[in-house]
Amino acid sequence: MRSTFVRLLIIAGLVAGPLLPSTTFAQQPQGQQPQGQQRRAPDQGRQAGPRGPQAPTVWGFYIGAQIAERGRDFDSAHDLIEQALRREPNDPDLAQTAFRLRLLVGKVTAAADLAQRRLGNDSTSGLANLAIGVAALKRGDMKAAETSLLRLTQDVDLGLLRPYATAWLRAGQRDFAAARSQLELARPKEGEKFLAPHLVVAASIDEMAGDRAEAEKKLRKALELDSDGMRTVLSVAGFLKRNGKAAEARELLRTYNSQHSDSIGMDALIASDAAPKLPTAADGIADLLFDLAGAIASVQREGASEMALVYARMALELKPDLDVARLLVAELLENMDQNAKAIEMYQSIDALSPLQWRARLRAAALLADNARLDEALRILRTMVNDRPERYDAAAALGDMLRSKERYEEAATAYDTAISRIKQLDKRHWPLLYARGIVEERTKQWDKAEADFNKALELEPDQAYVLNYLGYSWIDRGMNLDKGMKLLLRANELKTNDGAITDSVGWAYYRLGQYDKAVEWLEKAIELKADDATIVEHLGDAYWQVGRRREARFQWERALRQKPEQDRIEPIKAKLSDGLKAEAPSGTKQ
Repeated sequence: MRSTFVRLLIIAGLVAGPLLPSTTFAQQPQGQQPQGQQRRAPDQGRQAGPRGPQAPTVWGFYIGAQIAERGRDFDSAHDLIEQALRREPNDPDLAQTAFRLRLLVGKVTAAADLAQRRLGNDSTSGLANLAIGVAALKRGDMKAAETSLLRLTQDVDLGLLRPYATAWLRAGQRDFAAARSQLELARPKEGEKFLAPHLVVAASIDEMAGDRAEAEKKLRKALELDSDGMRTVLSVAGFLKRNGKAAEARELLRTYNSQHSDSIGMDALIASDAAPKLPTAADGIADLLFDLAGAIASVQREGASEMALVYARMALELKPDLDVARLLVAELLENMDQNAKAIEMYQSIDALSPLQWRARLRAAALLADNARLDEALRILRTMVNDRPERYDAAAALGDMLRSKERYEEAATAYDTAISRIKQLDKRHWPLLYARGIVEERTKQWDKAEADFNKALELEPDQAYVLNYLGYSWIDRGMNLDKGMKLLLRANELKTNDGAITDSVGWAYYRLGQYDKAVEWLEKAIELKADDATIVEHLGDAYWQVGRRREARFQWERALRQKPEQDRIEPIKAKLSDGLKAEAPSGTKQ
């Protein structure tokens, strides 16, 4: 979970400046050669010789790395640039690129080593200083870490978090008076929502100083202010476990888990007797780096994802078990279409983490999207059995099976999910809607109709439920007036949705109002021209109003647009013989 600090950073405008430092992290223009290669003729990475192809040149490795990085395949880019750098170790452009890629793949210490050799006494490179400071902090050299972290320039600005970073560094050097003074500089006013995370930091430093009574006082105040904050709750529970109050900690976690069971799973953590270790300065700085990563990831700007990834990687360098950072890295990689790496990161989240359940769900979804369906289904089925009190894994299983048109299995999964919900409320309408779809597909209309109606009872203005139910009624020749009202209401809610517009047009067709059908179906085609069902419907309507040549043209288009298998022969029959008699064009998708 991202902390309140993330919202604070965004509100304060901390991440409003440049996200990619121009001297340290910006990519070079495409095609620009590293200095060590500018005297050589560019090639395609290999040169032919009398004995066959030779090894790739530095230029070839460099260009390959650029291409891989632009495709956000940072691991391949890193491997290529490292090979180039080994051949030209003194080339500054190669060193710059290698530094950037080492950070992107999480080799922070290696990046810091490179920066230390290249930077020397230069204090103008913010990201290099940050990497060097993180590496120093990791090896326990607090003074060196402070020297680097506190001289960061504006291209990497800790902003409002600087006093917290300073406080942690002072606490790491056992200078608790100075640490507390720094915290006072950043203390929010009483009543401000940012006071809770501030109190958690202050309490951690009190506990490091041995003042457990003051730490507990601050943590209980933070919990009072932020009882819904997972990181606050985990901090309080960790303190209680470390200080002989494990029963109270378990009760706190159990209560939080019951209130947020839709998004987390704390069962393993509740059952564990292990107490988390006392926070260190490295842990505190890691949390701050994660907060910066979360803030940057929330900004819609070029380069934001890459910079967020770097900060999250640095957080993990200092605190490898920081599960929120692992989850953020996985999400960033997923958004970059680096699915194999995202799956690996999701699966690396510890079993005791409250976020592991969510990570397993995401990993399963990615596996299914990447042609590993059987593996994904095994994960979800195991999760369904592991937690018989939860419904989310069963719902995800149903969604996955439905997407693969395995409707009967999907219906069983949805049955399991719904049976586990003690009291249905408006949050659950999508589950009823999904089960209604697979019931309709498996010819269980009475059950489907009941689920659609229940979904609308819970959430009356859901356009897709209105559309599916209204269309189905009219397509079956039942509840015609009521069905048309549902479709028109759905269209009001989703004016520019081609599928819903098509439903209205097809409803008019089924009612024999062919002129209106043409009007609505032509509008649907404008909104969604590549839908074979809509194109076929328009062809049918044209035929009924006497526009026979245009009808055949639309049917030909429908065949080219890969209709469902059971529609291919009926469309071919229409092309051959026209519409001999009024007949539906198939069920709604």
